[in-house]
Amino acid sequence: MKSDAAAARKPGAKGKAGAGDAGAAPARAASAGRGRASGASGANPGQRTLDLSGGKGRDPAVAARGGGSRAGTGRGGGKSGGGAKAASGAANAPAVGAGGAASYLAIGALALLYLVSILLWKLPAWPAAVYGLASLVCFIVYAIDKSAARAGRWRTPESTLLMLGLFCGWPGAILAQQWLRHKSSKTSFRLMFWATVAVNMAAFGWLARLQAPA
Repeated sequence: MKSDAAAARKPGAKGKAGAGDAGAAPARAASAGRGRASGASGANPGQRTLDLSGGKGRDPAVAARGGGSRAGTGRGGGKSGGGAKAASGAANAPAVGAGGAASYLAIGALALLYLVSILLWKLPAWPAAVYGLASLVCFIVYAIDKSAARAGRWRTPESTLLMLGLFCGWPGAILAQQWLRHKSSKTSFRLMFWATVAVNMAAFGWLARLQAPA
């Protein structure tokens, strides 16, 4: 009887143990799942950022520094490019002729001679009007010739320009040469031009002295 009772109790105990094992298995599985999920979530947040960024394999801070470097390079390239353009424009700008200062001094010398002629020989005012009108005409002719040279049209002969300068128009010719940069570098023309200036000023001084009252 005792053996039968023990045998009857043993299956019950086994049943309880089996029920306990069956109940513990889902709990262990759930706990393991939570552990894996927690490990996956806390493993490497930066890795998720890298994956979401398109898988480029670069840290966001490194990428930011790289972008700033590229931006700085772009700004530097723009500045250097602007500087190169400015230097190129300065190199292509027309340079002032070597005789520019001497040319203006010639006009000043004429004004001084005219003033002396007024004080010493009572020179009237009409020669100043003659020089002013002739200079205006000469400047306009130089400007027309400059435009014709650029457009490839018929040019004004150099002899005409020299004659206009000889007959009191040379101050206007000097201004045209310096302001328009026309006929300011050809050596043969400039030599003849300054010869006409010298002849005109000598004639002016002689005529001013000749008309002086006795």
